[in-house]
Amino acid sequence: MATYDLHILQPSEFEEITRDLLQKEWNCFIESFTSGRDGGIDLRCASNKGGKAIIQAKRYKDYKSLLANLKGEVDKVRRLNPERYYVSTSVGLTPANKEEIKQLFTPYIIDVADIFGNDDLNNLLGRHCDIEKQYYKLWLTSTNVLDNIIHKAPVLWSDFELEDIKANISTYVMNDSFDNARQILFNHNYVIISGIPGIGKTTLARMLIYDYLANGFEEFINISGDIDTAAKLFKRDKKQIFFFDDFLGASVFEDGGTGFAQKLLTFIRQIKTDKSKAFILTTREYILAEARTHYEKMRTENIEMAKCILDVGAYTRAVKAKILYNHMANAQLPQEYIVQFLKNRNYNLIINHHNYNPRVIETYIDKGLWKSTDSANFMSQFKHLLSHPFLVWEIAFEKLPNECKYALLILATMGELVTLEDWKAAYNYFCINATPEITLSYDDITWNKVVKLLHDCFIRTQRKQEWIIVTTYNPSVRDFLITYIGQNTNIQRSLIQYSIFPDQLTYAFTEAEANNYNLPDYFRRNYSSLDINNIPYLLAKFNAFLIEQPKSCKIRKISNGLAKSSFDAATFIKQFLDCFPKLFRIQSTQIKSYLIKLITTGNSENFAERICIVNAIDFSEDQTTLTSILTKLSEEDIPLDEYVSFIDLMHQIMLAL
Repeated sequence: MATYDLHILQPSEFEEITRDLLQKEWNCFIESFTSGRDGGIDLRCASNKGGKAIIQAKRYKDYKSLLANLKGEVDKVRRLNPERYYVSTSVGLTPANKEEIKQLFTPYIIDVADIFGNDDLNNLLGRHCDIEKQYYKLWLTSTNVLDNIIHKAPVLWSDFELEDIKANISTYVMNDSFDNARQILFNHNYVIISGIPGIGKTTLARMLIYDYLANGFEEFINISGDIDTAAKLFKRDKKQIFFFDDFLGASVFEDGGTGFAQKLLTFIRQIKTDKSKAFILTTREYILAEARTHYEKMRTENIEMAKCILDVGAYTRAVKAKILYNHMANAQLPQEYIVQFLKNRNYNLIINHHNYNPRVIETYIDKGLWKSTDSANFMSQFKHLLSHPFLVWEIAFEKLPNECKYALLILATMGELVTLEDWKAAYNYFCINATPEITLSYDDITWNKVVKLLHDCFIRTQRKQEWIIVTTYNPSVRDFLITYIGQNTNIQRSLIQYSIFPDQLTYAFTEAEANNYNLPDYFRRNYSSLDINNIPYLLAKFNAFLIEQPKSCKIRKISNGLAKSSFDAATFIKQFLDCFPKLFRIQSTQIKSYLIKLITTGNSENFAERICIVNAIDFSEDQTTLTSILTKLSEEDIPLDEYVSFIDLMHQIMLAL
């Protein structure tokens, strides 16, 4: 018999499972009531003698808490004077515990068998398998399933920690997206989960992974590096499930490098034909759209046949209500806040809001940002945050010391993965050079305090190989920071002017015209549009980096982990070209001789980047130089795959002649 942790259910869910089990066991109809003050009645049914029997469902973690609550129910029960009284609880009970509860409610509890503890309810679940299947998240957290997964060897947990999964399950609400994604995964052996930020893509992926591990799959492999990780750990004699979260970049599209698209598609083809394998990928929908324009192979091969789009509009009102309720229940808000939540059915302001988003709810409730407002303004602030999602983080951000604020803004310009060492170097460089314009402390004591204050709210850290890697707490933090930078011209200028790494110019900024996704502002502000007044500072820094040959802060994902990137001028220029296409074409005339030298003296590793640079330079009045460059490029010894971009370039040039 499976053993379930019934405390994983929220109070309303525990009440429902009690009703369903006893209704099935007793073969009778049991009344249930709308959530609210129950007056001592959770469930009610007819007794054998024609009177009324009351069933009280009590979800508590330990017997001491349960007993204290039950003592407060005694007077209510006496006033109700039922013919019979039952207690159902998530707490495991000893015979002595049951006898003590029976004595409390004499004569209404006739027998200790009228008290259903955790073990009794588990017994009923074993007797009624149809009820068991209705409570899927309960099944996922059974001790049998947990032990089965924990003792699989090897299970490469990495970021997929068991406690995180259990936390996800406690607030997760089963809905059609789970069944839809699971069916797609079953049909194709892979699924791409896409959607807007905060919709629950990673959570859904984790539920699917957990489901597969609980149902016979032996290994979980989290692809924390590039796609080579998957190929390296692929075993034909094992039932394996692979997970590639944000496979095209967390907040913005990130080119996976030479051969990435081909490797990914090859791996998917292999997965599609092997029922012992499953592959789950997640991405934001607009990033997937950008990837299609970037990778020709993704346009020609329809990998989206196995795409599951998460759409908050597809959530039923009941699902939205349960998600909200689960987070509220977990947060254990003070009574005065709950009163405001229930008053005049104020919860409808959230459930029916056009910007309803699980991440906003999670951030405001779970992270305790509600503590910044009093109970009287709790609901109006909640509604306001849904209308202006970035305010969720702005409330917390504005309370930070200036050193913390600028450290975060600098981090937002550096990349998805940053070493703590590089972040500190960028912060110190900014503080030294921005003075006296901006006065910030940057001694070691201040720095350690900054990291401590930001940790587990705005940032996460994790040791990887010899580095401590820093990331924003979740993508919505970076979204907020990028928007904040875009709305503050002087801050934008300072971040550009006092940057130490070339990546800081190309990870956070873009021309306004490039920011043209057909999506609401909240979901498309992934770069700060460059203010026209800051163009001179950007160009000055761009030229300085070309002369200085600085270090890069970019962390690359490779098959066996992570690697630091070294500065490569061609790669940097290509990234600059992607962010500022119009500006680069103007600037290229000023540094044309430098670019030509770079193009003709490069190496095979940056061949594709050099091809893009050639295509961006105006050679309309200098055909001789262009011919010489193309001849030189055609003589290079490079991998055959790289010639695709070269042939494309030749084709475009021929069309232009």
